[in-house]
Amino acid sequence: MIEMHNENIPGKSWLAMVFLALLVSFSFQGSRGLYETSEGRYAECAREMIESGNYLEPTLGYRPHWAKPPLTYWAIAGGIKLLGPSEWGVRFYNVIAFFFTVLAVAYIGATLWDKTTGLMAGLIYVSSPFPVFGAYAVTTDTLLTLWEVSAVLCYIKAYHAMSSAEGKRWIAAMWISFGLGFLTKGPAVLLPLIPVLIWHFQHKPQISVISPLGILLFILAGFSWYLLVCLRHPGLMSYFLGHEIIDRVTSNSVHNHEWYKPFVVYLSALTLGAGPWLYFGLRVLWQKRIISPTVLRSHLRKGSKGSFLLLWLLLPLIIFCLVKSRLELYVLPIYAPIVLAIARGIYTGAGRTGILHRVVIISVLTAFTLAGLKGVTSYSFNKKDMKALYKLCREVGRDDARFVSFNRSKLYGLQYYLNGDLRRTSLTGREAWADGSIQEDIRKIRGLESSRSYVFITDKKEAHGLCNILKESGIDFQRFHDRYWVTCLAEKEAPKSCMPKRL
Repeated sequence: MIEMHNENIPGKSWLAMVFLALLVSFSFQGSRGLYETSEGRYAECAREMIESGNYLEPTLGYRPHWAKPPLTYWAIAGGIKLLGPSEWGVRFYNVIAFFFTVLAVAYIGATLWDKTTGLMAGLIYVSSPFPVFGAYAVTTDTLLTLWEVSAVLCYIKAYHAMSSAEGKRWIAAMWISFGLGFLTKGPAVLLPLIPVLIWHFQHKPQISVISPLGILLFILAGFSWYLLVCLRHPGLMSYFLGHEIIDRVTSNSVHNHEWYKPFVVYLSALTLGAGPWLYFGLRVLWQKRIISPTVLRSHLRKGSKGSFLLLWLLLPLIIFCLVKSRLELYVLPIYAPIVLAIARGIYTGAGRTGILHRVVIISVLTAFTLAGLKGVTSYSFNKKDMKALYKLCREVGRDDARFVSFNRSKLYGLQYYLNGDLRRTSLTGREAWADGSIQEDIRKIRGLESSRSYVFITDKKEAHGLCNILKESGIDFQRFHDRYWVTCLAEKEAPKSCMPKRL
């Protein structure tokens, strides 16, 4: 049953939650440059979609790129078209996704228990470092979190529906959310469906979660793109199944495959990522004795609302630990049940008088601190920041310069800023990522009838080798560098000496 107590919650408390959600999501969202590698990769995919007009087949570096389904690229492209090709445009979709996730978390809390719990859950989520900084990074995870949390919300609303027709509508909405998540990151979106099914068949409510209409909507939303591209590209299905699913589960060539990495990667994200709410979370664990296996089993057998949160958290977390590819943001979608448990524990574990006011104060102070930290990181120098490298390239090269990276396989963020004008070269040009060899560029420089310049880009480890190649080829150039990167400006009528210069 829904536990609504007709609480007289001041409207300013709800406004505080909305204001803080807007504050932490909008603040400095466009101030930091695109970081390598994920941000540059997603942004460049979206830019190439806009440039080519082909929104069905993602490309990266103008080569087919099937690593992710296209919904995130579409969302980024929409932001770019709305706000321009700035960092604001690239990250705008995360602002929207984060904001609606906050509302969905609050709505779940209000539906499961009461409005106060829901409001506190929203305030905790909006002032937690993990989701706030997750929304500051251009990846699929904040958008995926929105679809997963929305799907769980739709199921809970269906479970508490007052009529069969209302319940069927919510179940259909749940399957649509799962479908949109599948179009965002593939099968990972279905992890919360496992606890939903277990809970559903344990309690046997009147509404059926296996809805023919819902499953049809899921297939249309989530599988239509896969079907279309697999029909166009025979053999692509084996890539999706083999590389994107099986290899990520079993291969040792993926991120953080070592056996101990779940403790390092996931535990730190879900604990330290809570910020000041970690104290309250640990207190709830201690008060409820959930750290005891016996108590934990007892909670799960009771089938209480708290046990639903445990299922929602633990079952996906176990799967994440078993899968060998591990990154912090993978577990962002299961931070929501932690927030809901903390909110409920705070509300029931302390004197209720004034508790909401204290939660609001902590949330406001923490949210402003997080906004300030975003500002600090926005203006700190970082090797991964491709905007800084882009500025160096533009200061070195003229408007008609050709930009060439040497022995650097990625730099997609730089390619985004250069509007696609980046050529990747190596010694031989035989690597899968290479557009050619550096000798090809040298021959072009020698054969230029115009005075078009070439700007070679590499890091300091490769700079000595690059300079030696240019010298041995008789190419005159100027060398420029900042803290991490080296550029060599080569022109047909360039100065006759190599003149290092620090910018």
